[in-house]
Amino acid sequence: MESTPPTNHSWEHTKALAAIHEAGREIAASLDLERTLRLVMQKAAETLPMDAGVLFVRNEALQRYVVAVSHNIPPEQEESITFAFNEGVPGWAIQHRQPLIIEDARLDSRVHPKVVAAGVLSVLAVPLICREKIVGVLTLFCQGETHAFDAVALQLAQVFADQAAVFLENARLVGELRSWAAELEARVAERSRQLEEKQAQIVRAEKLAAVGRLAASVAHEINNPLQAISLHLQLLVDEALSSGGERRLAVVQQEFDRIAAIVERLLDFQRPQAGQPQPVCVNQTLAYVISLAEQQLQRTGVRCLQNLPDDLPDVLAVESQLKQVFLNLVLNAAEAMPGGGQLTITATHQADKVFIKFTDTGPGIPLENRAHLFEPFYTTKTDGSGLGLAVCHEIVASHGGELTLDSTPGAGATFTVMLMANEGV
Repeated sequence: MESTPPTNHSWEHTKALAAIHEAGREIAASLDLERTLRLVMQKAAETLPMDAGVLFVRNEALQRYVVAVSHNIPPEQEESITFAFNEGVPGWAIQHRQPLIIEDARLDSRVHPKVVAAGVLSVLAVPLICREKIVGVLTLFCQGETHAFDAVALQLAQVFADQAAVFLENARLVGELRSWAAELEARVAERSRQLEEKQAQIVRAEKLAAVGRLAASVAHEINNPLQAISLHLQLLVDEALSSGGERRLAVVQQEFDRIAAIVERLLDFQRPQAGQPQPVCVNQTLAYVISLAEQQLQRTGVRCLQNLPDDLPDVLAVESQLKQVFLNLVLNAAEAMPGGGQLTITATHQADKVFIKFTDTGPGIPLENRAHLFEPFYTTKTDGSGLGLAVCHEIVASHGGELTLDSTPGAGATFTVMLMANEGV
């Protein structure tokens, strides 16, 4: 039995089905948006009577439709081809949510004059709809004849448009998933950082508590022999000594006083939370501290400038402890500028927080020292105990505040005390 040779119509139909099948297979396997849209346009050009074509996608930022891919359109012209949501043949297809065939472009006012001037005789526009949402429009042009696009061409173009719409929607969903995944990853990273920071705080708190107990024990043990030494020093003062003996006695008394001060700091470290918080005026407390440190500042040639607003709210604190923090920071600044300089004390408030900044013009603090600066017994001074800043840090923390450092080597340092404003003010 002889087989009947395929008619031209059946051959074109078979070719179209093959193109649709190939495009569908590529779309299913690909995640490359531009490559897939170009494939759709290529298959449309192979199976439809078109000379040129454009696949437009919706650009929310521009509130216009722009070229995603094109066929037989000069690349330099693509950027200039855009249209509003209700403009031209593509706009009509989108607005009415249905395909549009222009049989003679010369006779239809919806066709842009530039399209007619380019010699286009027939136009076919098919909206890309997925899940009731219009995501673009496929527009095809024929320059060879009018009435180039019929119902069969429309049906085939609709298939290509549907394929492109599905892939555009899939690409959008993949983009959203990637965005959500990135956001989730960022949240997890931030949460991990917070947990690590909290764990570090717990470890540090346990460490400081242990150091505090040790400090108290050591201080009490040292106090007993110190009292005996103090008594004998008082007795020696009343005895007649040679000039050399008096000098040596003065040195012993000076070193004794230094040991006693270290012991007192050890005890302070163990009991930073003693006292009842009360509303405290920051400006008055600073004025008191500056008066105490005035001789030290003058001796080192340090000028003290104060930027303290009159409307600064009170803070809830133990005043004696706050004086201790402020005095320590002022004296540290003076020690950082033995050859003179400037200490600027600035106070501000934001919402329920009060910030007091102590800024010096000293040499600054090296980066390698900053991580340990508030740890007990860590010091960069040859005669320091390493307890001053540690005690200050614990006092401020016990008030629900923060003591932080900002320093640039060679450009000074700024210690910032953040305290909660008194809510009753």
